[in-house]
Amino acid sequence: MHKSVLSRVKPHPEGGFAHDIKDKLLTGLGATADHFLRTFLSSRMLVSNIPVIPNLIREEYRKKWDFYRNPEFISKPQTFFIPPKKTEPLIRAADPMNLPIHDAIFEDVIFPSEFAPLNPAYHEAEIFPSPQPYSMARHIRHKTGLRGGDPNNRPTLIVVHGYVLDGYDFNARLFEVAKFFRLGFNILMYTMPYHGPRKKPNAAFSGDGFMFFDAASIAENVRWSIHDLTRYVDFLSERSKEPIGMMGFSLGGYHTALMASLEKRLAFAIPVVPVITLFDVILDWQPSAGVIKTFMKFLGMSRESINETLAVVSPLARPPVVPHDRRLIIAGTADRMAHPNHAHSLWHHWKHPKIYWFPGNHLVHFEKTHYMREVVAFLRGLGLY
Repeated sequence: MHKSVLSRVKPHPEGGFAHDIKDKLLTGLGATADHFLRTFLSSRMLVSNIPVIPNLIREEYRKKWDFYRNPEFISKPQTFFIPPKKTEPLIRAADPMNLPIHDAIFEDVIFPSEFAPLNPAYHEAEIFPSPQPYSMARHIRHKTGLRGGDPNNRPTLIVVHGYVLDGYDFNARLFEVAKFFRLGFNILMYTMPYHGPRKKPNAAFSGDGFMFFDAASIAENVRWSIHDLTRYVDFLSERSKEPIGMMGFSLGGYHTALMASLEKRLAFAIPVVPVITLFDVILDWQPSAGVIKTFMKFLGMSRESINETLAVVSPLARPPVVPHDRRLIIAGTADRMAHPNHAHSLWHHWKHPKIYWFPGNHLVHFEKTHYMREVVAFLRGLGLY
């Protein structure tokens, strides 16, 4: 077994995992719970996508997707992920969160989301809500620096939520933000487009609009989110020379893995139960998967061709720029929202960095105490606190 696997649970070389009876029971229960959850989310996503289906039937509309197959977008990522313009944010005081920490400053850092599709064949209103909601992040920082003085002179952990699950209080507990604050980190909690205060008008749910059956919408939405994330890295880098790292959950894990292939300023990257191939998730979730597969068969489209179109926003399309010893993957053996295949593919692409497999599903993380201990040891080994 590869020495980079930190967990008690180990993957079998021929597939599956080496579980004891207790683990098998937990895995079975976890996988069943995930099936119910993904059916609920898939049903809502299917209803919200009904208006785009007439466009997808038109061949001239799908021809616009060819724009994203430009190989230069992968070899020269700055031609696709165009760096944001320098803009000063609005910083406003936020209500203190109910966390077991002291002497914390809570602020919202707000940027105008000045963004337009790269593909000239699209009008802005076709893909993005108009007007676009502001870019938003919650900043939780210390009142003083590590050695006194400027409070910005501390390492920062950027945490990125999952699809639909954008609440600050929920994510503060999910990521155990208080633990990292007590270790000396400042925390920045990023909100993706279409989520929370960034929801589009008349959205059916938080996140409605991010995951579309339209490949162009997926590609441009990811561009939008990476654009805004990069703006926050710029903001933090201008205020301090201390390290900045990322930890993301689910779709936030996807963001973390993708940023690890684009952003050299990241000191570490920790994707947790990451989604890696976005369209594969859409084709795994029933009942929407059945509808989309039927349309794809009717239109002569394949999973492989759509994934080739979306390679431009794939964490697997480029080598990581975050050093090997600064990458750590956390994944669940019973995850059926983002199947373990996603984490496996990233682990192989990243040349087998440290990985921890816990016997749980997408939301219920058995042995979380153990893997959080590994995360803390990982950060300590990097000399970050």
